[in-house]
Order: sequence, then structure tokens, then C-alpha cells
Amino acid sequence: MKKILLILAILSLLMGMSAKLVDRIVAKVGSDIILMSDVYKLMYQMQISGVQEDELDENEALRHLIEQKVIFQKAKDMDIRVDNAKVEQYAKTELAKTKAKYPSEQAFAADLAKEDLTELELLDLYISQIRESYLSQQLVDIYVRSKVQITEDEMREFYESSKNELAVKPPTWETAYIIRQIKPGKASEAKKLKEIQDILDRLNRGADFATLARESSDCPSKEQGGDLGFFSRGMMVKPFEDAAFKLNPGEVSGIVETEFGYHIIKVEEKRSNEIRARHILKILEPSEADYTEARELMEEIRERYNSGGESFADLAREYSEDSVSAPNGGLIGEIAEEEMPELYAAQIMATPVGQMTPVLENEDMLLLFARLEESPSRVFGYEEIKTELKNYLYQMKFSEVYDDWIDELISKSFVEVIQ
Repeated sequence: MKKILLILAILSLLMGMSAKLVDRIVAKVGSDIILMSDVYKLMYQMQISGVQEDELDENEALRHLIEQKVIFQKAKDMDIRVDNAKVEQYAKTELAKTKAKYPSEQAFAADLAKEDLTELELLDLYISQIRESYLSQQLVDIYVRSKVQITEDEMREFYESSKNELAVKPPTWETAYIIRQIKPGKASEAKKLKEIQDILDRLNRGADFATLARESSDCPSKEQGGDLGFFSRGMMVKPFEDAAFKLNPGEVSGIVETEFGYHIIKVEEKRSNEIRARHILKILEPSEADYTEARELMEEIRERYNSGGESFADLAREYSEDSVSAPNGGLIGEIAEEEMPELYAAQIMATPVGQMTPVLENEDMLLLFARLEESPSRVFGYEEIKTELKNYLYQMKFSEVYDDWIDELISKSFVEVIQ
């Protein structure tokens, strides 16, 4: 088990544990005791943190709790102090975060009641754990971290002895893509524009706004006659907001175009910095013909590249709508297999190097990928992985020094494990 000192999320530990569990003492550390329920709580915390159930071990969990106790007792012996006001404030903040995860105060209170806890008792548990963790960290800094040093010679020696196992760079490929959004064409725009214009003509002839909204709007607000309620500046997309705030109560706008489509807006009320408005929306979206046209273009691009007539870079600059990669010929980097975009990795890897994938689709986007050039597997140079090497050796040495220190602390403490 890795030696990591955690601030335990107390409520998370308690959730799911039976308040009626028959408890017993499993260890004594000086004047402190460790209960079986403490072991289960830690194992539960490990599980929700991602540790697989078959990797959980009661003995390892108990060992960790013993380590916490001897460290805390050492900190008390050394009279290491904490800022109690800061600890309490931090605990209150953490408690507030925990409460915020619940749908209601009642749901939070129900979980507390299930564990026979009050909110004040839970806060005390937070304070205790945070104080203990802080004191532990101070001792680790003094007795462990200060003694862990990694030299250049150690790094080079370790690199030379293990580079063929630990420093192997997998094959990578210079990868590029072309991406295009399926957009409404001119025919789709003209059709929706005519629909919204017909609605505006009916309004100008005296039709009721709310009635037309219920009949014709594509927005869910149609159920309320297009009523959006009160809103202030910054809450709507800018073209909509600019048009709405120019209107007086009772006035109706002309046709307003936004990224969602075409709107007609009517302001009902104004108060302070807010207005209440209704709107009718005709969503502008691609038709089947627009989809077919976009896909045919991408198929044409693919054929032009795979036939060897044009370079990927030229096609990406001309057709890709990704403003970041297109100017760079569609390049997205030198990528290993496990780093490929998850949704498309299988198709990318199944396509031979130097060719484009079939046209791939995700919602309203069409994509073409290509692995342009392969860099074979090789051993990383020392300078390439120097930082990672130092971190790796630091963690190894830290664990060794920590284990030795903890063993010494335990040997000098009264520790009794009760089977």
C-alpha cells in the first residue's frame, strides 16, 4: 500500500456503513484504540477512490491506521501546534462542499441520522481529521522529505541499468485530421427564413404572439407561449440580447438571427436592469440534402488524397474548419496508439499509414484522419526523461525512508494488535 497521508472525507467513509455494526477493538497504539469500524471506513474510502475490491486488505488498512496514530502521537510529544482557527474554517468549507453534493438539506440530514450523527458531530470529525493530517505532514517533512535527495550520478546509474525496460518509447505516428461541420445550406436557410417571415407577417396583421408561439415555435418555451421570464444582460446570446433590450414593453422585433436560428421577440415588462420577454424561434439546422452534400465533399477530399494527387497539408488548409490545426496542415501531433482520440482510435489504427480513414461522423461533425509518418519504437535518451526519472527515484527513496522511519516509530511505541 502506498504511503500517502490523506485528509479523509468523513461523510464518504460513513455512507453505506451500518450504524448497527457490532464493533470491537483491533489495535491499541499508546493510549489510543483502533476499532474494526475504523478499518472498514478506510477500506470503503479506498474503494470509492478507485481501488479494486479484490485489492483491499484489512491488514494493510489496519497498518495504515497504526501509522497515523504513531505519527500523531509523535507530533503531540514534539508539541507541534496548528492554527485551530484555520483548521476549523477549512473544516467548515469541506463540510459545506459535502452538503452541496446533496439534492436537499433533508437528504443530507437523512444520511446523518442513518449514522446517528448530528451536523455538529460531523464537523468535529472533519476538524479532528484535518488537524491530524496537518500534524502528520509536518513530521513527514521533518523526518522523511528533508532526507530524500536524488543526485545526478544516481539518476544516470539508474538510467543505464534499466533504460531497456523503463525508458522505451512506443511507436508513434505524425497524425493529422480534417474536420468539417455539417451546416445548413442556402436552401435550408431560405426555407426557415420564409417560415419566420410568414409568422412575422401574421403578427403584423394582429395575430396573438403567445398563440403563434405555441403553434409555431421550435423552442421548449412554446409551452408557455414563448415566455422566457425575466433576464438581465449577459444571460442571452448577444444578438438576441441587443435586440430585446432595445424594445419597449409591448413592442415586437423584426427577425433576429442567432446561432440557434431565427427569432421574433416581444418584450412584456421591464424592471430595473431586467426585462421579461417572449420569443418565437425557428431553428436553423441542416437538412438531409445538406448532410449528403457535406459527406460527398469529404469523400471527394479522401479520394483526392488517397489517389496520391494532393498533399494532406494542402487539403487541410483548404477544407478543414479547425482554426488551430488547419493552418499547420491539419497536424495534431506525434501520437502513440493509446493516445489516439478514443472515439476514432480503432478506425485510425486500422487504416494504413499514409492513407486517410473512411469519413467518420460524430453528431454534426465529419472527420478524416491520417497517420502520415511512423516513428518506430526506441529507447528514450537520458535528457528526454530526466525529469520523470528524478520523480520516479524520488518516490522510490521517499517510500524507503518513510518505511524505515515508521518502523522505528512503531518499535518505540506501545502497539498491540488484537486478533
